Amino acid sequence: MTDDNQKDDLSERLRGRFDDPSDNQADDVDETDEQEATDTTQSEQPSQSMPETTSQNSKNAKSEKNRKSERNAKSEENAKNKMNAMRVKNVKESWSATSIYLPEFLDRQLTTTYKHADLGFEEEFGRSLQKTRYYYPLLVALGMERIEEMEAQELQERIEDLEENRAEE
Repeated sequence: MTDDNQKDDLSERLRGRFDDPSDNQADDVDETDEQEATDTTQSEQPSQSMPETTSQNSKNAKSEKNRKSERNAKSEENAKNKMNAMRVKNVKESWSATSIYLPEFLDRQLTTTYKHADLGFEEEFGRSLQKTRYYYPLLVALGMERIEEMEAQELQERIEDLEENRAEE
């Protein structure tokens, strides 16, 4: 490309970035025709000149930095949300609902365990242990911690124990 063609191409690209998207469609058709002509001309030419390549690399690097900054900001926001998740006013509106299906013996055991924990908590602190806000999250968190510590063989043994309990009913 000649210098004049390069300048024209650059001004067309810049104008395209700042044009109002609500412009009429006739302009879009003209731009499409111009773009096709530019593409044809560029395909006949050798690869981009060094300044254009450097400019594009610079834009890509800035774009990558922006994406990393956005990801870091989202990670920080998620961490803050995790810390504040326990302090929401209404857990049923703010938290995700998850249904689980339990065999009857585990459901009874869950209810009994909650009642015992609630009684001890109330005697100690003078207030009830809220089931949805505290008991279920503790149950899940402690269960996950324990499962993460277990080896595959121990997991299999616990599954077998559960199946034997069910058979006893």
